[in-house]
Amino acid sequence: MKKRKFWSYENKIVTLFFFSIGFVFFDRLAINYLIPFIQEDFALTNTQIGMLSSALALTWAFSGPLGGYLSDKVKSKKVILALFVIGFSIISLLHGLVASFTMLLVLRLTMGLMEGPITPITQSVLTVESSESRRGFNMGITMNTGNAVFGSFLAPLVIVALASAFDWRTAFYLTIVPGIILAIFILKVMRNPRIEKENSFAEDEQKPVEKVRLKDVIKNRNILLSIIIFSLFMTYVMAFQIFTPVFLVNGKSLTEGTMSMIMASFGAGMALFGFIVPAISDKIGRKPTSLIFGFCSIFTPLAVLFVDSVALMAVLVFLFASGMGAGGLAMSTIPAESVPIQYSGIAVGLTIGIGEFFGGFLNPIVSGAAADLFGQGTPLIIGSSAALLAFIFTMFLKETAPSKLQDFPETKKDIEKAAL
Repeated sequence: MKKRKFWSYENKIVTLFFFSIGFVFFDRLAINYLIPFIQEDFALTNTQIGMLSSALALTWAFSGPLGGYLSDKVKSKKVILALFVIGFSIISLLHGLVASFTMLLVLRLTMGLMEGPITPITQSVLTVESSESRRGFNMGITMNTGNAVFGSFLAPLVIVALASAFDWRTAFYLTIVPGIILAIFILKVMRNPRIEKENSFAEDEQKPVEKVRLKDVIKNRNILLSIIIFSLFMTYVMAFQIFTPVFLVNGKSLTEGTMSMIMASFGAGMALFGFIVPAISDKIGRKPTSLIFGFCSIFTPLAVLFVDSVALMAVLVFLFASGMGAGGLAMSTIPAESVPIQYSGIAVGLTIGIGEFFGGFLNPIVSGAAADLFGQGTPLIIGSSAALLAFIFTMFLKETAPSKLQDFPETKKDIEKAAL
């Protein structure tokens, strides 16, 4: 038996996408940790804070499905991916030059257009290039762990440290360098996948690739459920990540440094469990894994609300962050596996786009207004409630893990029939 090299193309592309998605969320979430500093310059209300996040999510909601469609249609995925990476890096740099809330809002809208397509493109490529036995792991470590390490762990520590040592504008000026480096590596390392070479849901390997039709994706039961679950999950995540820093500093009178440590504990938990949870799902199935760990998400906002001990709060937030792994399954792995591979880009793009609209765009506005009316802890209650609803809808998913479909071939046929 020929021994596989560790530095295979599969591992190279996983590493490349780990950093690519990581820097997307580093730039996206950086503003959340800088809000306490930006407030001093622009005197932002909670409603305006929510609007800044909603603006990015709104354009992300439209560009995400577009990115998925492009991923399924264009010949050179690596070129278009590199262009989007450079684009969002330039927009992020420009954040440091803003002179008003309106300018900041416009830049957030533009950044969403650049960042939205990156996740559908990378995840659809991984659907093709990953071994079936580690598809969940590959998608989890790039989407969940990459997101967590850079966006939720390093960002609060690095961004707050830079803002404290210099000013909040300086933090944005540094983003152009990693963006250029990543674009170069994408063009050098990545190859354009051949969709025809593998289709785990097709009975006939000679069957031609069918034209992508939106209705074929929408009518799939798992896709509809994934859209609902991810929309609720985004409501939970965005409510937590946007309003927890402000609540900890203004509501619980903690220092910015202490706030950054608690948020970093969430990022550390997300980074660790972000690949462990999907790896578990490769073995025991997507649905039971999503139920077990999705239940944990309900308690993350509650720990911040009702626990006064900083140490205990950090530990609980770290442990409950394991639920982020379940969110990643609903966002990309389950949708991608619920349809033939040639539909995977649009399936993931639709799930992300609609989830971003409801959870990322509408929710921060509503949560921000609710915080102004009923108190700064209200968004956390909204987030916990959304996580509970996501857990309930997860109960109705159909299993998609390749390891489980081999045991139950009739389930595999049901999924293929529903997809087509």
